[in-house]
Amino acid sequence: MAAAHSNNTAWRYVGLWALTVTGVLGGLAGFERHRVVQELTEESAILHRLASQRADQHDAHLTSLSAIFVTGGTERQDLVLDVAATITRFYPRITSVDVVPYDLSQPMMDPQPALSEDLRQQVVDMAQRSTGDLQLQQIADQPDHYLLVKRTPNSDAARHALALEIDAAALVATEDPFWQQPSVSLRLLTPDGQSALVGQTAPDKVRFSKPLGSASQPLVLETALAIRAADLLPLQQVIFTVLIVTALFLLAALGLTQRARTKDAERRATLSAQETRLAHASRVNALGEMASGMAHELAQPLTAILSQAQAGRHLARRGDIERLSVVLNDTVAQAQRAADILDRLRRWSKPNRAPSETCAVDDAVKSVRNLLALDAKTKGATITLVLSEPPLFIDADPVELEQVVFNLVRNALDASDAAQVTIRTAANGPFAILDVSDTGPGVPENIRSRIFEPFVTGKSDGTGLGLALCQRLVEEMGGDITLLTGTEQTVFRLSLPLSTKTVLP
Repeated sequence: MAAAHSNNTAWRYVGLWALTVTGVLGGLAGFERHRVVQELTEESAILHRLASQRADQHDAHLTSLSAIFVTGGTERQDLVLDVAATITRFYPRITSVDVVPYDLSQPMMDPQPALSEDLRQQVVDMAQRSTGDLQLQQIADQPDHYLLVKRTPNSDAARHALALEIDAAALVATEDPFWQQPSVSLRLLTPDGQSALVGQTAPDKVRFSKPLGSASQPLVLETALAIRAADLLPLQQVIFTVLIVTALFLLAALGLTQRARTKDAERRATLSAQETRLAHASRVNALGEMASGMAHELAQPLTAILSQAQAGRHLARRGDIERLSVVLNDTVAQAQRAADILDRLRRWSKPNRAPSETCAVDDAVKSVRNLLALDAKTKGATITLVLSEPPLFIDADPVELEQVVFNLVRNALDASDAAQVTIRTAANGPFAILDVSDTGPGVPENIRSRIFEPFVTGKSDGTGLGLALCQRLVEEMGGDITLLTGTEQTVFRLSLPLSTKTVLP
């Protein structure tokens, strides 16, 4: 029972530890996820501002080019070309600056490489659609580039188109190491969100999506982060966390265990105090019962002594010496009976313990048979021995063992005049079993449950201390004495631990 309770407690602690570790790791994972999402949001916002600022620069470049072109006209195309070269040199994302006439038969001012016929026509179409706003369109042959077109002058009288060819990847390029992580991705979409200029993102990732802050280039910047379990809970962090949680859990468990032990000790101390009080009350009650029983038992011989003394005094006055001798003999017998009662009470309450030694049960049984042989013959009884082979040995005082067996056999002989008494010994595991049975009338039912209590007896002249003394002596030997139930004969059984010492033959 104790082992099962200990196992259940251990499993409860293991389960609680597992729940604690799982909870802590889950909390750390949640915190780390919040952190990486927050970092993605912050880094994406920074990149968004950078790309928006770059896009606004494109507007400024087109405005400057338009003003120079309107001022110098086609005669001073060198001015436009110089500015265009400067722009492409300092802003590498702008791969080309072109001035395209609406009339494609006229010569155009463009740096090398020159625009293809299709791309020139695309620029003119975009400028002619303009009502004053800049036009943005993805280049079909280069899907990662787009055109930003402005008519010049910016009125219905315009006859030329200014075009910037922009590398979308360079627009969102950054040296921040955050964007170099394999779990991070981004893409730049056209304003309608239908076509991707740069990159790609998985649909199941954490996202940031926002149009650039440029009125002319509201390209949609979309970023994403693939969160893996290893990113949230690296192996080293998991091991460190488990070790820390385990250490704290063990400290808490030890503290709780110590606290429980302290409370258990306090509870045991309280129970011990209560048991002490109850034992004291029980001893007081037992003492009262013993005194009452002793008074009852002593009353008979004392009353007889008083009566015999009065009769002896009367006979002495009459000079009847012969009858006086009989009365005095009866008086001595009654006084001896009272002395026997007191002696048994003394031995019951505080037996005179002698050192234990290894003794043979058979020797004690045979000695008792010899002592009671004459008494048995007088009563017409028989004492039969059924002894085990090999002999049984126990650790006890041989005199006390003989005293116990003697009392049991004497009670059996007193049960009837022709009692058949059997003493049987046998081994049962680590115990020596000694049964004393008789064919007498048996123990009355009203006292069977109290047969080993002091002053409880079924004899008319018994003191009620013999069996109580036997029980006390047997318990001192580490054994047990019982009155068997459900048997045809009256059987008292002794169970005594077998000796573990080696007995020499």
